[in-house]
Amino acid sequence: MIGMTNDVLYNRIAGYEHGLYTPGSAFPNGQGYAWGKVCPQFTPFGAFRGNVNHDNARYGLYMDNQYPRNLNRDENGHVISGCPEFTSDGKDNGVSPANVVE
Repeated sequence: MIGMTNDVLYNRIAGYEHGLYTPGSAFPNGQGYAWGKVCPQFTPFGAFRGNVNHDNARYGLYMDNQYPRNLNRDENGHVISGCPEFTSDGKDNGVSPANVVE
């Protein structure tokens, strides 16, 4: 799943090779129409709760290379600013808490 702004609520995933996988760095500049307008690896998670992953061959939940940052986005979700690691005045641009999985 790419685009962690989505809410992931009360899903059941069973019997797959991979359960829920978030390869944030797989398409660091986005894909298709959104190419160059997003930074998936640095997009904060939406609500993530009540999910059950079991009996998957490799893993149930794998949050790979997700480093949420304080992004400014337009009404379409395209990034206006915020992908860099630090702000223009040198402060850490990371979201705190980074991700909350309930």
